Amino acid sequence: MENNTLFGILPTNWRLEPLYKLTSSIKRGRQPKYSERSDSIPVINQKMIRNRSIDYQYVKYHDRNKSISEEAFVCKNDILINSTGVGTVGRSVFISDELKQATFADSHLTIVRPDTTMVNPRYLSIILSSDRYTRFFEETLAQGSTGQVELSRKKLQELEVPVPSGKTQQAIAYIFEGIDEKITLNQRINENLLRLMNVQWKNMFGSLNAENGHFTDLATVAAGGTPSKKQADYFGGDISWITPKDMSLTNDVFIERGLLNITEAGLRGSSAKLLPKGTLLFSSRAPIGYLGIAANPVTTNQGFKSLVPKRNENTEYLYFLLKNLTPYIEGIAGGSTFKEISGAGMKSVEFPLPTDNQIDAFHNIVTPMFDMVRNNEQQNKKLTDLRDLLLPRLLAGDIDLSNIETVMNNA
Repeated sequence: MENNTLFGILPTNWRLEPLYKLTSSIKRGRQPKYSERSDSIPVINQKMIRNRSIDYQYVKYHDRNKSISEEAFVCKNDILINSTGVGTVGRSVFISDELKQATFADSHLTIVRPDTTMVNPRYLSIILSSDRYTRFFEETLAQGSTGQVELSRKKLQELEVPVPSGKTQQAIAYIFEGIDEKITLNQRINENLLRLMNVQWKNMFGSLNAENGHFTDLATVAAGGTPSKKQADYFGGDISWITPKDMSLTNDVFIERGLLNITEAGLRGSSAKLLPKGTLLFSSRAPIGYLGIAANPVTTNQGFKSLVPKRNENTEYLYFLLKNLTPYIEGIAGGSTFKEISGAGMKSVEFPLPTDNQIDAFHNIVTPMFDMVRNNEQQNKKLTDLRDLLLPRLLAGDIDLSNIETVMNNA
């Protein structure tokens, strides 16, 4: 990266240091022996790291009777980086506090442990989690065959990091801590709202008996497809092309954009379909169960079976129905190379069918909560965009941090 770094030319009083000089260790986690016991040890896996946070709904557990190296256990100030797989390599999370119980990272994660005498840990996490470094990890440092890329630990150790004075590191950390805390607060509010809505769903529909309903009673089941392969159809488009990879990157309920947009021409003469706003997107190929609601018209690849509600009022009911039926759907999925639920299999799933009045009652209760979830997600997107725009300017010295340092000294 020389002096002209990923963030441009650094101020003259800054220096570049290889990552290994700023850390006490850079090591991979360990392969767990999975267990279903409630007293087992939590394991952080790559699926859990999204939006620079840890999503514990995907946590797995390790058999306490099989020993694990102490080096794999996660500590305060550690930075965990996803280190395998296209679409997941490079995502990271900063461990800002001690975890409530002993937890280790699995072998698909790299544990970067900052040396606090050399660098501010939060500052280092801000650099490594930036959109520019994340792309650099995936596009340059990762190596291997398609779908099996690995983040090279040796290359990661040699990665050059811009290092300003300790006061400047502290000031940048102070600014981003406020942004990240607001993002985290919104995420926690949404998690609690979704938990509350799921409890309400179970209270209203969990005791219904006769399994006389199918998804086709409430929605049209649509399969994903393949758009036109003409390169021109992938540029300047305003239709989000959603893949399971896109949904693995976020905890959002309302899926707004994919990594790729296509044009209307990309849909014509292809197997891809334009799905309306409000469509439920359910990944039907391994990993089965990514779930979201289209915030705008979208199209998907073959990794989805999407449900287009026949009435708008059905949307929230179907969301939680899919959420609660996911373990069953995974159980009936077939396939030798990878598990997949077919269109016929999806349509064959049976469940107790509520009346329209019952669904409407649920819709009226949860709509204000869904609106709040949506608002929080939109705010987090703006905060994330601000984060990505602000960091390069701070690292280029374009923003005077002296006032921030004064505020910190008087805090």
